[in-house]
Order: sequence, then C-alpha cells, then structure tokens
Amino acid sequence: SDNRYRGISLSQEKPTLRLSVAYDDSSGWFGGASLTEVMLYRPHWQVQVLGYAGYAGRLSERLGWEAGATVVHFGADSQYDYQEAFAGLSGERWNARLHLSPDYFGSGARTAYGEFNVGLPISPIVRVTAHAGALMRVGGASSLEGGRVSLDGSLGLAVARDAWEAQIAWVAAGRSAVYPTAYGRASQGALVLSASLSF
Repeated sequence: SDNRYRGISLSQEKPTLRLSVAYDDSSGWFGGASLTEVMLYRPHWQVQVLGYAGYAGRLSERLGWEAGATVVHFGADSQYDYQEAFAGLSGERWNARLHLSPDYFGSGARTAYGEFNVGLPISPIVRVTAHAGALMRVGGASSLEGGRVSLDGSLGLAVARDAWEAQIAWVAAGRSAVYPTAYGRASQGALVLSASLSF
C-alpha cells in the first residue's frame, strides 16, 4: 500500500507491485534485482529496475561487513537514473550502511545516505522493526531548494510464517528537493502495509 523509498513515496501514495530476485553465495558474493511500479512527475506508471551486487565477510563471530554497488533505471524517465556505492556493518539483529552517489536521482547532487536498521523478535513469528536514515547533499546542485540534510525513519511490526511475511509500519521523512516527485517535497508520514512471498 504505497512504495516508500527512504521515507518518500515513489508511487504518489498508491499501492504498487514488486518482483525481486536475490542470490547469496557461500563464498561471500551476493546480488539481486527488482522490478517495481513507480509514478514520478508523469501521470502514468513506469517500471523501476534496480540491480545490486557486492561481497560480504566476517570481522568476528558476531560482526559482519559488506560492500557493493547499486544501479537504478527508470523505464520512461531515464534522466533520473543513478548509481550508488555502499559499505556497511551487520550484527545478528541490526545493520548499518553508508551509500554514496555521484548524481542522486539525476539531480546533479552528490549525496551520502546513512542508515541504521534493527529487528527485535518478540515471539517466534513476530518482530519489531525500526529504521533511521539521513540523506546528506555533499556537493553539486547547489541551486536545489531545502536543507542539505533530510531525515527519515520507520517503526513497525512484522509477522513471518513459512515463506510469507506481512509488515505494517509508520513511515515518515523530511523535505528533500532531490527526489523527482511532488510528494518528495512535502514532509508527511503514512502507515504502510506490505506483504511478501519468497519462493
């Protein structure tokens, strides 16, 4: 019920579909891709293609690390295509990442996005989820309106059973002119329901 990316709706607050595939190799290499319906400024749907690849390793029994890159392409509005490099640390129930982009959403802005995610089980099938993120403009596109830092966050509950997972979360974000959607320029929050099936 809404495609939220870093707190910002990329679907004009309308429900969307997503198809994803992911692979994790025992050697540490991983990769994946997704197809998602999005609606930016144009009054029609288009497909967003996202692909990523990277390598993950261990620093200790309880601490892991990862590094890789992400590429995003929009079917009808390719001027908003962008790439990011990322690196992060992870524990049993948390992970933190830093993403760097030389031209975020084709805005001409160089950005850094830091995020922290945690999932705490409260029963065998239910866990509490939380996310905090900060998008920072670190160069380029000085003409963009708004501040250099935009915050986003979410708090929710996830229920997983077999291959199914359902999640409900309150998602909110600050203003940011780097996103190519009118909604991205407004500071609003929403209750988002999602369901996924892995096979």
